[in-house]
Amino acid sequence: MEQARYQEIAKEIAHAIVLGEFHEGEKIHGRSTLAGRFNVSPETIRRAIAILQSEGVVEVKQGIGIIVNSKTQAERFLRFYNQKNEVQSFMDELKTLMEKRRTIDRQIDSLLNRLAGYADRFIARWHDVAEIEVSANSMADGRTLRELKLREMTGATVVGIVRNGIENFSPGPDDILKKGDILLVVSTQEGREKVESLLQQRD
Repeated sequence: MEQARYQEIAKEIAHAIVLGEFHEGEKIHGRSTLAGRFNVSPETIRRAIAILQSEGVVEVKQGIGIIVNSKTQAERFLRFYNQKNEVQSFMDELKTLMEKRRTIDRQIDSLLNRLAGYADRFIARWHDVAEIEVSANSMADGRTLRELKLREMTGATVVGIVRNGIENFSPGPDDILKKGDILLVVSTQEGREKVESLLQQRD
């Protein structure tokens, strides 16, 4: 950009003064000569000199030209310029990090939406545990879960059996059911109804 270029030229001229290429009280080359040296337009040189003049580094005298005013001011200008660049570097880095954060936030939102959808589908299939009792005349009395084919017939899962107040979780397929047992069943509403219907069947 043109603005960045004339600021850079101002820095280079100040640097030349600090290194002794131009001494205090000496005349710097005219704008046309400086324009050729830096391969820019005279207008760009004019802007660069205007910056140095405002900082007290040079003085523009009518009919004489550009005169070096102060090496100390040139050093001060360079320190300011470097600090400005450092601040700009911090700003650029911060902008990059913020953009990365926005990208991560978008990814997090996407994953949360996907997780919410998955959880809704999962919860819809995984209902509360139902308690279904084996009645006295139930066909299930004296039979195993394997024999009843309860899972195959109803799609429900028996996760526990309560007998005489004692809970037996994760019963095996060969566990024998007895009247008064309470089956802890996980299933959909339809599956629970099938289990209840099955256990209500009489011998």
